Amino acid sequence: MLSRRAVLNAVTAMSAVGLSTLAAAAGDAAEQAKAGSPLPAGVQLPILAFVYECDVTLSDAEDFGVTAEGHRRIIPITGGSFKGPELRGQVLSGGADWNLARSDGTRSVEAAYYLRTDDSVILRIVNKGVGGGVRREDPETGERFFMFTTPTFEAPAGKYEWMNHTSFVATLGARRDAKNAVLIRVFRLV
Repeated sequence: MLSRRAVLNAVTAMSAVGLSTLAAAAGDAAEQAKAGSPLPAGVQLPILAFVYECDVTLSDAEDFGVTAEGHRRIIPITGGSFKGPELRGQVLSGGADWNLARSDGTRSVEAAYYLRTDDSVILRIVNKGVGGGVRREDPETGERFFMFTTPTFEAPAGKYEWMNHTSFVATLGARRDAKNAVLIRVFRLV
């Protein structure tokens, strides 16, 4: 059986190795799951399709303080850019991440912000995730992987409307080579 952890580890490895291997690895995972899987016959496993990579700039965190939930910080989003096979553009300033260091050692993020595509369409994103801190660091890029997130989109009618009714998963990491910046890679489930 292909465990949830194995799938999450595969997604992390695929983002580090390169996006061109994504489809092949997803096919291999599906074949592995079929061999000896307790899943009913005919069950389709989701495949991840790359949507975009987003380089987000941040300003210094504002300390909200310790609450019953843990230590909360507000991290303002100041801008950035995103690009993928079907869309690209800019991250608009004015969003924020309501970051929480929980008392059990787990971190959670809840970011809300806007993207403006190169064809001037504004997309709203709410991106939530929970993780246990830094899991790995890429020695070449300095990127530090933190957690998986589940972004949801609000798009106006038209070209990007498909994002309103699609499920997504993303990786969230920090970059050592840029102060106050995170790298988000978004994939849709197909």
